[in-house]
Amino acid sequence: MLTKQTKTMKKIILLFAAVLSFTAVNAQEKSQKVDATAKATTMTEKISAVLTLTTEQKERVQAANLETVKLIELNQTTNANKPNELEVEKQRIHKLWDTDMTAIVGEQGLQKWKKFQADEKAKK
Repeated sequence: MLTKQTKTMKKIILLFAAVLSFTAVNAQEKSQKVDATAKATTMTEKISAVLTLTTEQKERVQAANLETVKLIELNQTTNANKPNELEVEKQRIHKLWDTDMTAIVGEQGLQKWKKFQADEKAKK
């Protein structure tokens, strides 16, 4: 038979385990947010350097990039075991980004960025 002290100890251990798991999940979510923001910022800085964006354009590009990074990460998680759906959704996300970028920097700006990316890829 369990004593009152043993029952109390079990409750404390369970409570500690619950707090520990909550802390780990919370830390992982914060890490993912930081990673998404960092990726979006890096993309924005590269685009800004190539296209010489205004402050307003840079803010809008940052928002579009952050949304795109988050959608891509969600897609990779959701469709990890479905390669066809993963690729279809990835293409849809990139089309959305192209539409956003066209609205921000115009068709010529988007084409200039894509040419820069192709040139960089060819160098590797």
